[in-house]
Formats: sequence, structure tokens, C-alpha cells
Amino acid sequence: SAFNGNAVTVERGEETCVNAHTEVVSRYFSEVHAPLLNIVPTEERGEPIADKKIGVVFCGRQAPGCHDFVCGLVDMMPPNFGNKLYGFVGGTKGFLDKQAVELTSEICDAFRGTGGLDMLGRTVDRINTKDESEKAKITCQEFDLDGLVLVGGARTNTDAAYLAEYFKQNKVKTAVVGVPCGIEGSMVNEFVEASLGFDSNAKAMAQLVGNTAIDGSSARKYYYFLKLMDGSTTGGKVPTSHVALEVALETKPNLLLLTEEVDDHRNNLREIVSGIADVISDRADDGKNFGTILVAEGLLAAIPEFRTLIKELEGVPMPSTVEKALPELTTWSAALFQSLPEFIQKQLLLERQSNAALQLSQLETERLMAWLVEDELKQRKKKGAFKGSFSPVCQFLGYQARCSMPSDFDSDYAYALGGTAAVLASRSCNGYMAVVSDLAQPVERWHPGGVPFTAMLQVPLQLPKESFRPRPGIFPRKVDLDAGAFKKWKEVRDSCAGQELYENPGPIQLSGPAASRVTKTIATRFSYLQQLKGLKRHLETLNSRCRPGCDLRQVKVAAQSLATLNTILDELSEHAAASPFLERASSISLPLK
Repeated sequence: SAFNGNAVTVERGEETCVNAHTEVVSRYFSEVHAPLLNIVPTEERGEPIADKKIGVVFCGRQAPGCHDFVCGLVDMMPPNFGNKLYGFVGGTKGFLDKQAVELTSEICDAFRGTGGLDMLGRTVDRINTKDESEKAKITCQEFDLDGLVLVGGARTNTDAAYLAEYFKQNKVKTAVVGVPCGIEGSMVNEFVEASLGFDSNAKAMAQLVGNTAIDGSSARKYYYFLKLMDGSTTGGKVPTSHVALEVALETKPNLLLLTEEVDDHRNNLREIVSGIADVISDRADDGKNFGTILVAEGLLAAIPEFRTLIKELEGVPMPSTVEKALPELTTWSAALFQSLPEFIQKQLLLERQSNAALQLSQLETERLMAWLVEDELKQRKKKGAFKGSFSPVCQFLGYQARCSMPSDFDSDYAYALGGTAAVLASRSCNGYMAVVSDLAQPVERWHPGGVPFTAMLQVPLQLPKESFRPRPGIFPRKVDLDAGAFKKWKEVRDSCAGQELYENPGPIQLSGPAASRVTKTIATRFSYLQQLKGLKRHLETLNSRCRPGCDLRQVKVAAQSLATLNTILDELSEHAAASPFLERASSISLPLK
């Protein structure tokens, strides 16, 4: 089959560039114009992948499809050619402690098509200090690894980029290859169209929400506030809401409180609570005292007053007590903190994540919203502005879905990524991320390849109080409020608020017409790499038509059109240079009045 090392070849593509701050990135990386790599089938059988030793580490959090990814690695590296694949047990910690097992097809068969990471497990997802990089070097040298594959999200792949450079500078032969993985779906960018596990997780979560929404419309007496696990639980400091948006598209709840829209609109807490209360009041006027409200996990981090409070609390050693924390806060933040219910106060003072970020998953945001809305409705009832009833039920959904059986899409995507990573690692492609593009198309039209980490790096803005500029990194991508997925939600959300348009997609389908359906987020995503290839074909056609001896009119039209195009591109470049490093993302699908 084409899924053999000797049936494919790696073609060098166009050189990449750093989108901005090339001089800053160049301080950390010796090569910033590495080419794209395309893995294409070849009719001529070449040398198989032979006598290679590759290691794989699950650095990120649990996600469906990771086991199928390992199966792809193993199948691309047949053991009869002297290849060995080592799986490091216990994630990053196990890797640094040199705890490994040799992975075989027999082991993989026991885990093929299953969710979770129990084949190898995981621990803290971090390799970012000099000491950790040195330990990684020693492990790779002792196992004589030709390649090291790190599976995880934005933080993992940032660490992989710096580890690859560390290995290059220290002349370590091991090629470091990253793989985009994470249920939150934020490890995406122009080159990465989907994060492994997102499709399965969103579908499994949609079933849970669909079940609950239908239950609510059956009982007709509860308001379900459902907080959905997203980017904050999975280790990111930048909250995202891709899962919440996709689930809303699949299930049609009455309200969707999206982190990015709150951030974009600068909605304060009072505005959000008032908006929710307005919808509930309007439904009560129609005799509907029930509904389903989806709450993105990172919602509080997008509310301006809460963002300030969280920032100040990050400077307080945790865990802590209210008595110890209050003196460390400014007057405004202390007032906000004291106005919050006791359960939220305690949760704000819990132990931090491994990246020192507040554990937003530990904040009962859905309970806080229900508590505040209930108080608002009581005030309205006293004034005669609300005549209905309000009985909230709060739930946190996430752990129930993140180790679900992978969807057909994630199984295929994982297997393709595994084969891609095996080819890159065995061909000494150091400092690359394995990618597969054109994912909205059928599997046979997908395009595997490699993208240098440096092409994905962004440089954070230097804040006024900082004496140094933060180092470049690969950052989580927020929901794009101008993209197709959010536009689809905007088209229906007003109707969803007042009606019961609930849909229950049911369990993940593994056969039949629905099995090949991908999430709307992925299906509507722009294929950057394929558009670049299309642009190159247009330029080649233009060059072929405008040769010496061609019609003068063609030359004039081409020259004038290109001059206009370049003027537009110059303006776009100037605008991009003036924009903040991380686009202010998107959305709280809440009709605020």
C-alpha cells in the first residue's frame, strides 16, 4: 500500500518565513526560512525505512485517537527492517526518567480504535528548562534515537521547537517532530487544520448536551447551565471555546456564552447576567420556564474585571486563604473578590496548573452564572418585570467525553499523522510538525507533509511593566468570529433563544452515512496550504502567458493588476504589523440588549 516508507518520497517545497518579528525569532532559532515538506506517493519503490529508532511521548492531555496515531507510527516502520519504536511510559516525566517499552504491532492491536492514553500514560506536559532539555538529550543518546515524536497542544509544540533547536546546537542526531493534538481544538493555525481528538470530543460532548436539552424540554421546569471543558482545563493559559461553539452548532441550545465574543465585546459581568435574564424573562412570557445554556469554560477569564482579578491572583502563592490573598489585591479587585459567593472565592485560591495558570476548570462558572441570574430575576420579580419561575441545574461536562472512542475522522487523521511523523522522524527532519491538510475532503484527497515550527511562531507583545520581551511561541488559536462556524451560529441563535430547536446527534457513528461527517468547525475551515498551492499554479500560468512576444494588452493588464494587488498587500502587511500579537478572538453567542 501507499502507507509504506518505500512508497512515498519527501519533496522540498517553498521556503517559509516568519510572519513578523523575524529578528526576534532569529535570536532563538538558527534557521527561520526552512522549507515546507510534502510527502507524496511514488511509483518507484525506494529504500524502506530501515534500522531506525524512534521514540514517542504523549505530552498533552488525554484525547481520542492517540492510540491510532501510534498504530500509524508502527505500521510505517516495519520491524523486519530493523526498526524500533519506543513508547515512553508516563509522558514527559517517564521520558526524562528513561522509562520506555518497545511498541510492536501486537501491542498496538490491543489498543487500536480506543480512546485515552492508557497505552503509555502521561504526566506534566513540559520540557522547557535547560536542565530538562539536557535530560532529554541524554535520554535520546542512551536510546540512540533517530527521531523523537512529541504529541500535544500548543505548549508541547513550543517546547518541541526549542528542543529541536537545542539538539541542533548540541549536534544531537535525534530529529524532533511535533504532532498537533488536543480535545480543545486550539492547536490550529494556517498550517494545522485540526487538532487530533477535537472531532471525537465535540461529537461525544454534543450527545451529552443533546440528551440534557431534550430532558429539559420534556420536564419543562429546569434551566440547565452546562459548562463545557475547553482550552483552560487542557493546560492552556489562553482560554478558547472551539468545543462550546461546535457543540452549540450540533445541539442548538437556547444560549451560548462564548469566551471570545465576551472578550471581543468587552462585556462586563453585569451585562452578561442581564442578557441571560432577558432571554429567560422573554421565554417566561411565553410560558417557558426551562432551557439549556452552554457556558464556555474560560468565560470568566474574558470578563474585564475578572481578567484583572485573575492576573493579580497569579502573583499570590497558591493554594492560599481569603485572609492571605485579600491584602495582595488592589482595591477594585478586592471589592470584586469579596462580592463573589464563598464557593468561587475558595476555588480562585486553589493550586495552580503546571504552567502556573489558574485552573479555570475548578471554577464553577456555570454555578456562578446561575447564582447571579437568580438574584437578578428576584430583583425583577419585586418590580413586577418577571413573572415566571427559575430552577437552575448546573453541570460540568468534559471528563465524560475526552477519552471517548475516536470518530472515523479522528481514527483516519491519527493514523495519517502517525505515518507522517514516522517519515519525518526517520528522514532526519528536525524541527518540523507533522501536518495533514485538506481535511474537509475525503481521506484519499488529504495531503500529508511537514511544516517547520518557526513558521508558526508568534512573538508576544512586550507589556509596559516588562523589562524583557517574552520569547516566541506557538499559541492557542481562538475562535475566529469572522469564520464560517461562528457565522452559522449567528444565523440561528436568535431563533434558538426563543424556541426549542434542540437537536440530539446521538453517539459517534462508526458506519453508515453519518460516519464520515466531520465537525462543522473543521468542514468550514480554510485550507491555507492548498490555497498556497493554487496561488503558485496561478503565478506559473501568468508567467507562461506573459513571455516575450505575447500580446501587449496582456502585459499591460497583468502589470497593472499586479501593481494594484501589491499595493493592497502592502496595506495588509502594515495593518498586520500594527495589530496585537494574539487576535482578540471571539464570541459569546448571547443576544445582549
